[in-house]
Amino acid sequence: MSKTRASKPSRGFTLIELLVVIAIIAILIALLLPAVQQAREAARRTQCRNNLKQLGIAMHNYHDTYNTLPPAYVQVTVADNKGHWAWSAFLLPYIDQTPLFNTLNVNGQLPSAAIQANLGAMQNQLAAFDCPSDNGPRVHDPALDPGYAIEDATTTTNRGLALSNYVASNSTSAPRQAGRAGTDGTQGATGAFFRNSRTNFSNITDGSSNTILVGERAWLSGAQRMSAGTLYAVRDANAGGPAAQDVNPGWNQGIMTIVGTSKWGINPVLTGPNTETSASYSSQHTGGAHFLMGDGAVKFLSQNIFNIGETTPPAPINSTFEALVGIADGFVIGDY
Repeated sequence: MSKTRASKPSRGFTLIELLVVIAIIAILIALLLPAVQQAREAARRTQCRNNLKQLGIAMHNYHDTYNTLPPAYVQVTVADNKGHWAWSAFLLPYIDQTPLFNTLNVNGQLPSAAIQANLGAMQNQLAAFDCPSDNGPRVHDPALDPGYAIEDATTTTNRGLALSNYVASNSTSAPRQAGRAGTDGTQGATGAFFRNSRTNFSNITDGSSNTILVGERAWLSGAQRMSAGTLYAVRDANAGGPAAQDVNPGWNQGIMTIVGTSKWGINPVLTGPNTETSASYSSQHTGGAHFLMGDGAVKFLSQNIFNIGETTPPAPINSTFEALVGIADGFVIGDY
């Protein structure tokens, strides 16, 4: 006769052991999460650099074709309060966007009727102009940023354009100075890009490796709305144009939507929403922003770079950041 042995009951986790395991897992997650976030941001920063490198190659190919860099924007009639093709539109064939270039029919002045016809395409945000660290919208809201919109002829309605995180280098002062009615960045434009500019590399006597062509601008810099820039086009509104388009009397935010200034440095404190300090360079990367240099190199410049903002052009350039913007200032640049 066989004897049946009583089975020994299995022992499970006690409540204390379970809490210890949960605590250990929580600690591991807390240790790993920052590393994961840092790895993701490093990947985003690398992609941002690659975007600017791609734009640098496009700039050089455009220069090889036309013996000039693209203009900041093309405008036949000065201060006409209409839309105009911007430098980003002229680069489309050189970033594998020839079909889009042909669809938009980018050639000289932007006909107002074409805005409504091509609105969908002009609100198409391109990866080459998008910093992956930026968390802004893909299309500007004309109600929020009226100066970042253009008006279509069909409905006379402000239309928001696609957002761009990269703006061309214009000036060491504000792109448009207060009280200079009818100007558009050409006065005091120490950088390579302004209205109808035709800058070639022979004009950059400071050396292409010492000259900024394009820099970053974020939608947000910390908690401040910088509004980034616009893609494809710009609205030029003079001091006599609609009040909604003017930041200050005699000063307009039109050109600042596609170009940047070194006046207030990198990641500055804004003086208020939709003010000229929004024309600065900024990014969501900690400590500074990326810049495309004339030789095609991409550099990360610290927000603490030596900079003395020019107030009234043509004031002398006497700081490092100003000198990197100027194309022919003769300022000797040391380490930065």
